[in-house]
Amino acid sequence: MNKRLTILSLGVAVCVSLSGCGSIGKIAEKVKEQTSQAKQESNSMRDTAKYNTYIGLSNYLTQGLNKTFEGYFKEFGEEEELHVRKNFTGLNTFPVLQSHKDDVDKALAFASKEPSFQAADESVKALAPKLKEFLETIGEMQAYYQAKTYAEDEFAKGKELHKKLLVQFNEVSDLADKFFVDFAVITEQRKKEDLEELKKSDQLVRYHAMSIVNRAQDIQKAFNSAGVTDDNVLDFDANQYAELYKLLTEDIDKFTELSKDQERLKKERVQIVPVFTDSIQRVKTSATDLMEILQTKDTTISSDMKGKVTTGGSNVPLKNFDKRVSALVNSYNTMIGLSR
Repeated sequence: MNKRLTILSLGVAVCVSLSGCGSIGKIAEKVKEQTSQAKQESNSMRDTAKYNTYIGLSNYLTQGLNKTFEGYFKEFGEEEELHVRKNFTGLNTFPVLQSHKDDVDKALAFASKEPSFQAADESVKALAPKLKEFLETIGEMQAYYQAKTYAEDEFAKGKELHKKLLVQFNEVSDLADKFFVDFAVITEQRKKEDLEELKKSDQLVRYHAMSIVNRAQDIQKAFNSAGVTDDNVLDFDANQYAELYKLLTEDIDKFTELSKDQERLKKERVQIVPVFTDSIQRVKTSATDLMEILQTKDTTISSDMKGKVTTGGSNVPLKNFDKRVSALVNSYNTMIGLSR
């Protein structure tokens, strides 16, 4: 139920009790009880708003800001000195909008409000001011290249901005990593509670949809924790991966089965969107590619591997998997947003 509507309903109920007949003591108890419920709902709203704001900050750091610097570093390199191609004609990067800055301010404001998110609040307080400074520098860099001022000053300011951006990038990256670790404590607990509630209320389509996302992210975390990348993917324990893969595919199969039940979809008020089902299959394909690589101990490209993304003739299964999990998360959020 919509939280705001719940609070308004409780407010009306209090008014009705006050205007009704009966014992003053009973009315007072009823008012006290419903006021307590209203406060709980209000706290829940604040909790949800704060949680979603932190999620938004996390997503911007890992997606929007990441896209900006993927393009920037690809063009100019990550070294202290700016490297400019001879045929350089301009730079287009993911823009920094005022809304991004506003979201950082919003997160910082929530960091000092209840409910407490423990260490994550302190991480946001440390991160937000530095991130805002960083966004200002990025905006200055983007304006510089959009105006093609580099053609007039022969990249003089571009070189200064590059050095400044590198320092700020490293500083913000360290603070962001701390935020991710601290906020993960909150998100893991929240996901566990949400799954338990969905299962308890027999919302199994929603349950397995969310579980698929969690299982895919569990695979990501397992590789990250083991320090395994595409360069040393064969170092990962094949048996450990087989168990993670089994859990993922079981949820996918169950979701696929339940999502065909129109009565259940109606009951749960779920609107299955094609982009989510497509994302699921793409993640499954990438996960299967990883399984084949670990089982065969062969990282060469196989014609049977339909989910691969290649770079320079080499297979990059983890990079491919990460991209598809990111798309899965986005499509899941889209589906849930349409199913409210």
